[in-house]
Amino acid sequence: MSRQLIDLNPVLQKLLNEGFDIEVRGQYLWVHRVPYINANIDIASGTLVMNLDTSGDKVLAPSSHTAFWIGEQPRFKDGTFIPSLVNSPKKENLGNNIYSEYFFSCMPDYNGGRYLDYYDKVTTYYHMISDAAFLFAEDKCKKIAKVILLEDEDSPLMYSDTNSGRAYIVGINERMKGKKVAIVGLGGTGSYLLDHLAKTCVEQIHLYDDDDFNTHNAYRAPGVPSREELNELMSKVDYYYRRYSGFHKGIVPHKVRVKPDNFSELDDMDMVFICVDSVSARNLIAGYLMEKGKPFIDSGMGLEKANGQLVGQVRVTTGLLSHYLHIKEAFGDSTIDDDIYASNIQLSELNSLAANLMLIKWKRLIGIYNDQAEHDFNSVYSIGSNKVLQTQYEDDTIPTGLR
Repeated sequence: MSRQLIDLNPVLQKLLNEGFDIEVRGQYLWVHRVPYINANIDIASGTLVMNLDTSGDKVLAPSSHTAFWIGEQPRFKDGTFIPSLVNSPKKENLGNNIYSEYFFSCMPDYNGGRYLDYYDKVTTYYHMISDAAFLFAEDKCKKIAKVILLEDEDSPLMYSDTNSGRAYIVGINERMKGKKVAIVGLGGTGSYLLDHLAKTCVEQIHLYDDDDFNTHNAYRAPGVPSREELNELMSKVDYYYRRYSGFHKGIVPHKVRVKPDNFSELDDMDMVFICVDSVSARNLIAGYLMEKGKPFIDSGMGLEKANGQLVGQVRVTTGLLSHYLHIKEAFGDSTIDDDIYASNIQLSELNSLAANLMLIKWKRLIGIYNDQAEHDFNSVYSIGSNKVLQTQYEDDTIPTGLR
């Protein structure tokens, strides 16, 4: 992606042609081998890193005047610091556990305080940092500035997550990198969960559902399918694979129902999201995962009509090794089979809420979000009271009777 994006954009190509060692990695533009004078009054090499604003394959004008710096604070040859450069020391994870040392802030006094393009921004910062070094020891600087273009990173995303880059949270979001997840059931909740997960750096997203995508599904799913797509009578996994594989490389469709003869496919998953409306299927899947000591997050929705209004709740339940005892209570009576007269009322905003609560819980578990309620393994949102009720458990007992 790095080389392709550089080739497609004249501004980046101009920087490369003029000898700048640039790389597009993740959500950032990296400028390597920037000469500067260090604390020993010697020539050293540093790296400038700035968020890269793009739209598809097109590089836009920079939205920020700031940049990160990997290296010591640049100086003049007399040892004094270069002024109007450092905003603050800042250890920021820029991805792959590479940390910045400083946060630079240099706002141009033209164009309303915004750089015209990335050539303008890179060259401005480069001259501020390196001019003193070239005056001090030009030969050493020229050796440092020799271009070695780095290889592209292997990202599961089809194009860079510039949203994370703009917010400087790349290192935090990388805690999802390399993980494999499964979404069991692509109804309303499962489809919204896919929409969110497809915008992360998880390695693989496995989709399990054997149903077709019909008109009623369109009313409780993200996006708007065309009439032509509905007329194709596609399976859900094929429809969603078509929709999201252009965004994420790791989407794996399985046009099957998850049942005992294929439970083992879930063994390698870092997280299993159970989004089925069948009580018996949910209990079987959860029971298997508990026997294997595997983590899962389940959602359930109960809506009814009462006095001309809708009442009900949205539940999200988490099962982790040594924290399974609450599952039986959260799931309720598992001895009754699926009610064929159940209301089956689902609305997109509540499906989306369930998906959001599931993903937020997982992100808390893996350290992306702050987690001050470590044992809230069952959350219930009540529509009428507009409250999320949490039940906290601390147990190490695995229950029986769910299968």
